[in-house]
Amino acid sequence: MSIEITVVFDVVPDRMDSVTAAFQELCDATREEEGALRFDAFRSEEHRDVIVLVEDWADQEAIDLHMKEPYVADFLARTEGAFVRPPYVHRLRALGA
Repeated sequence: MSIEITVVFDVVPDRMDSVTAAFQELCDATREEEGALRFDAFRSEEHRDVIVLVEDWADQEAIDLHMKEPYVADFLARTEGAFVRPPYVHRLRALGA
């Protein structure tokens, strides 16, 4: 069974353009990883300064390897100070599971 994660980012308004570019690069690189089943970023239509990341991973090992990738460190450096609050992470489990 895969691991599904959703992360909500409240972006500082004047950083949205640079954050969007950083997310696009992160998503492109991550989708090439063997254990990344899905890795997509979306901008909320209701809340203009919110980005939602939707992830699906083969297993915990794939997540652990992902977090060690140089482009993840680059993303974190590029987006430092760009969020109003820490990202809100939801590790999901199907109802009844």
